[in-house]
Amino acid sequence: MSKNPEKKSGKVNYVWVLAGGYLAYLGAQLLFGVPKSETPMVGLIGGLVFVVIGGLLMLREWKAYKYGLEHINDPETWSDEDAEDEALSEAEESLLPEPEEDGEDEV
Repeated sequence: MSKNPEKKSGKVNYVWVLAGGYLAYLGAQLLFGVPKSETPMVGLIGGLVFVVIGGLLMLREWKAYKYGLEHINDPETWSDEDAEDEALSEAEESLLPEPEEDGEDEV
C-alpha cells in the first residue's frame, strides 16, 4: 500500500472486477427468487448486500481504470509501490543492530 496519498495506482485488477460482477449476479439471482422463497426477508437482505458489495468492487476498479487513462502520460503521478517497498526494506535492514566484534581473537 502506498504511503503517499498523492500518488494513486491506475492499475485495474481484473480479478476484483470478476468478483464484483459475480457478487452482483448472485445478488440479482437472490432478489429474483424472493417472490418464490419461503424466507423472503433473508433473500431480500442477502441480495441487496451482494449487489451493493459487487457494485462497490466494480466501481473501485472503474475509478482506477479512469485514473489510469487520465494519467497515462504523466509518470509523476504513477504509484511507486515497488520502489517504496525496496526503500522500506533497506531502511529496516539499516536499523538492525550490527554484530559487535571483539578486538580479541579466540583460539
